[in-house]
Amino acid sequence: MTRKLSPPPPASALFCSALGAMFLVLASGAAAEPDGQGSSARPAAIAGHATDLGLAHRCDRLALASKVLAATHPATPADLLSLRDFGGSNLDAAAPPGFAISPDGTHLAVQVRQAAPTSNTYCQALLVFDLDRPEARPVTITLGPQLARDTFTMYGMAGFPMGNPRPLTPAWSPDGRWLAFIQRVEDYDGLFLVPAAGGAVVPLARPPADVTDFSWADDATTLDYETNAPRLDAERRQAQEGRDGYRYDDRFWMLATTTPFVRGSFEAARVRLTLNRTGAVRTAIPMVNAAVNAGANRAWVSLDSQPAGAFRTRVHARVGSAETPCRFQTCEAAEAAWWSAPLQSVVFVRREGHASSRTALYTWRPGRQAPRRIAATDDALSGCTLAGERLVCGRERSAFPRDIISFDLQTGHGTPLVDLNPEWNAVAPARITRLRWTNRFGLPAFGDLVVPQRVAVEARLPLVVVQYETRGFLRGGTGDEYPIRAMADAGFAVLSINRPMDLGVWLARSGRPASQQDLMANWADRASVHDSLLEAIRQAAAVVPLDMSRIAVTGLSDGASTATYALIHSRVFSLALLSTCCEDPAVTTTAIGPAYEEMQRMNGYPVPWERHRDSWHEMSLAMNAEHICAEIQIQAADREARMALATVAAVRNAGVRIEMYLYPDEYHVKWQPAHRAAIYRRNLNALVAWRSRPPVACPSQRTTADLTPNAAPRPRSRPAAADAGTDGT
Repeated sequence: MTRKLSPPPPASALFCSALGAMFLVLASGAAAEPDGQGSSARPAAIAGHATDLGLAHRCDRLALASKVLAATHPATPADLLSLRDFGGSNLDAAAPPGFAISPDGTHLAVQVRQAAPTSNTYCQALLVFDLDRPEARPVTITLGPQLARDTFTMYGMAGFPMGNPRPLTPAWSPDGRWLAFIQRVEDYDGLFLVPAAGGAVVPLARPPADVTDFSWADDATTLDYETNAPRLDAERRQAQEGRDGYRYDDRFWMLATTTPFVRGSFEAARVRLTLNRTGAVRTAIPMVNAAVNAGANRAWVSLDSQPAGAFRTRVHARVGSAETPCRFQTCEAAEAAWWSAPLQSVVFVRREGHASSRTALYTWRPGRQAPRRIAATDDALSGCTLAGERLVCGRERSAFPRDIISFDLQTGHGTPLVDLNPEWNAVAPARITRLRWTNRFGLPAFGDLVVPQRVAVEARLPLVVVQYETRGFLRGGTGDEYPIRAMADAGFAVLSINRPMDLGVWLARSGRPASQQDLMANWADRASVHDSLLEAIRQAAAVVPLDMSRIAVTGLSDGASTATYALIHSRVFSLALLSTCCEDPAVTTTAIGPAYEEMQRMNGYPVPWERHRDSWHEMSLAMNAEHICAEIQIQAADREARMALATVAAVRNAGVRIEMYLYPDEYHVKWQPAHRAAIYRRNLNALVAWRSRPPVACPSQRTTADLTPNAAPRPRSRPAAADAGTDGT
């Protein structure tokens, strides 16, 4: 639809190895495109706009504090759980923003969500701010409690659920009178309308289908929307096959479900609505094709075709009939680009600096001089949109949750517009140090060290490593399961690290491409990430004294792969807190499904594993169970727990302390507020208990010498473990 201003981020930005590859986009090109909400088990109809009479008292905290509060208390899990969120969970300037500026530029509408762990629902609302009167309280339009969640196309399987919230974004009518928006009601994502000044919510699009996109036409009486009805119809037809038994093929993802997915891409069903002056639907007419304005000036970001495997993005522009790629180096590594009619220029956001840790804003006139950088920051920008001669973005700073900021495109000056979490100012400020390093493979990386406000003289702090993206607000790491600020205020040093670029991509960009098969046979990228991890700890130890016997590692997905590789190849860590587990070849190469097995073959994984036991010995925790000198806690989604069973059994039989907890109706990214509260609590309790007892013994005392790569990759004996659990609950 017309609101999509630029393509999704390059696949390389989400590259991860074996475990994470099942869920995130591989640099090999495995598709993961937004596909709307997905479930074949749905009610028959929706009865308008549902109202939960108990919602009001549960959502008292949704209202913004009336004044900025002074810092008074340390961070707690409750502070993090009660944050108001908007947009998507990823940090990408091209993502849907979650907010919209009115046509006259005087108002901003944002669709917010706030977790309510007690009721295990969400408090959600449209907030409309008067930008000319920043002191005025926003108009609040309360929405329903159901969370709209994304699905994707994964390895050809359509409607694959991940648990991530949909980055729902409202849209103003051209005359500024109405706001159209998507919300989830009775298990469907429907399209609704409300007066921008507040009033009754009007349902526009009814199931059985999810609205996946929408846009206003040039007038305030016409709305176009799209649904995933064709895919849902295919799911219903395929379900009939089950009466005679499904053929086991590349439609199956046995890790999570025995019901096959439908495969392929599905055109959206398109409908044009015409509305009367009261917002009621006058006509609804199916559309064959979406209108495309081929003659309009525009800008976008796409991948260079060469060098192969480098996944380098570049800014392009079409002015009139001429399409122009920007050949300047500063046009590479771009996230998003827009054509600005007032400036007659391209506006784009790119990553730059050490390990692409900085975000920069540029303007460029095609066919003329080089792009001009107008702003650069260590802050992360997400979901940007043009508004006249301004670029308005979500912004995350290391110490502060996402707010909304406006950049002047002439000067680059940034002006904060809306703070959705003024209560966070009551949390005592953190001591945060940005660290930068380069590993022995030559790859740069960076991280943030967070330490308690008060540290006793001569004290050596236990360290918790959180992965695997540290840009933006230091909340809970990838997947948001490790409450960084609460851990620091509980007396731990916390090192939030950014994963270095995939080694294969780095080599391709450096003009030294290597075959994927060679890289995978030796798990070379995992070795690069491991070396970066150890170097990060060395950097942290130079800033604050660390208790080398108490270093913990955490991780979800690729972060879990890094953690388990580290347990095999070093003795640095005496505790591992995992959100997913683990890479046992008997499971990952045979028990997930044919589509994943084909992906492994195409990407050079060492399969069949029986012929590559030595290679898998470098990655498999189960194969190295006898040599692990750490305790392990796993908090897994029920749809992923099967992957951990072989490892849990082998490690437990070897006498290693290991506990696993399963969360029902969960996905790779856990979405239920009650579960996130429990995960926060259990991880904090496990850390406190671990700190209070003697660490698991290794063949020799842990020292800074263990931070040298391969210093002691596989201890060959481990003293008997004392009887103790990993969980303090």
